Amino acid sequence: MRLLVLLAFIGAACAKPQQNGRIIGGSIADINKYPFIAHVDLFVVWEYNPTCGSTLITSTAVVTTAYCVGLTAPHYFRVRLGTAALTGGTAIKVAENILHENYNWRLREGDIAIMRLAAAAPLSNSIRIARLAGPNYALPDNLQLNVAGWGHFGPSTDRSPQLRHVTVRVINHNVCRMRWDEFRARPHRGDLPHVLPGNICTGPLGNSAQGSCDWDFGGPVVHQGDVLVAIVGWQYLCGEPDYPTVDMSVPFYINWILERL
Repeated sequence: MRLLVLLAFIGAACAKPQQNGRIIGGSIADINKYPFIAHVDLFVVWEYNPTCGSTLITSTAVVTTAYCVGLTAPHYFRVRLGTAALTGGTAIKVAENILHENYNWRLREGDIAIMRLAAAAPLSNSIRIARLAGPNYALPDNLQLNVAGWGHFGPSTDRSPQLRHVTVRVINHNVCRMRWDEFRARPHRGDLPHVLPGNICTGPLGNSAQGSCDWDFGGPVVHQGDVLVAIVGWQYLCGEPDYPTVDMSVPFYINWILERL
């Protein structure tokens, strides 16, 4: 029955295909616009600290990047839902971390993870489940998407205490790959990850510096309000038109996600 419900969510989404991250630029967002977003807190030195973003995909699971989870035991994590601030809302401890079996932290291949919650999230107007983009969900070049998170929102700023969001566009995959290959060929840049088939590249709408950057990784990239199409991945330069953010594609990983829910 649970699989049928999940497939129903995916069917609805497919029927309408029309190294950290921060929201550069953008504006304050209301939690009711992104009720599926959750920030992941890590227990360090006697207190929880927000580390990255995630997205609620069932009442008992969020999806994020494997880079966010790493090898840390699940009992050190909790997720906070239903609030646009770094406090308040509903905090739920994590019971299990499931990393992609092909995850490679250096290449950022298979950079996706599911965190199973120790209790079900209390669904409400401010806590909702995102729809998942299916394997054939159309993401043409220049399609506008929204990204949200609590990362830094400008040069030399602290992490945002309030949820912020920005509109970005899909960057052609081959153009994205070539630009990053060119950048990687520069001196001392050879250790940057490659752009892989499981990635979606996103960038600013124009020439302005807008997009995700430090501490937004793991958070949602959505289309049509609540369709999760990607998970914020990595970048070297934040919000730069010439060097897009490299995100994890939900359509590419959707079967892996479903098999583990």
